[in-house]
Amino acid sequence: MAQLYPFVFSGPSKNRRLVATSVSGELHEIGIRMVADFLEMDGWDTYYLGASTPAANVVQALRDNNAQVLALSATMTFHVRNVEDMIRVVRAAKDVGNVKIMVGGYPFNIEKDLWRQVGADAYAADALAAVDTANRLVTGE
Repeated sequence: MAQLYPFVFSGPSKNRRLVATSVSGELHEIGIRMVADFLEMDGWDTYYLGASTPAANVVQALRDNNAQVLALSATMTFHVRNVEDMIRVVRAAKDVGNVKIMVGGYPFNIEKDLWRQVGADAYAADALAAVDTANRLVTGE
């Protein structure tokens, strides 16, 4: 991906903003990093927060960047509760509660309806699918 960075910022901007992170406790970050990079290549302004980001920091990043979509990742099944908790915190924040939330990672790939159970707006199986899903979340199509 690093070799693609010269091309990432060369396309036209879609004026769409995304914050991407792994939930608190989750140290696996390559997948969510790829999601942010793919969306950046698609013309989004992305803000990648890294692994194991506390909910308060995510909410502040959503505010600071006026994000339209939050991409959350969990690789370990025991972090699904943290995804649910993160979504609850974001939804409770008055000024960012309407941000669309997309989730992904191994637990969501093995249990196809899990994204609904945790309260997300959408799920993407991989970085390429995340581009289509995020665009649909913003356009409402």
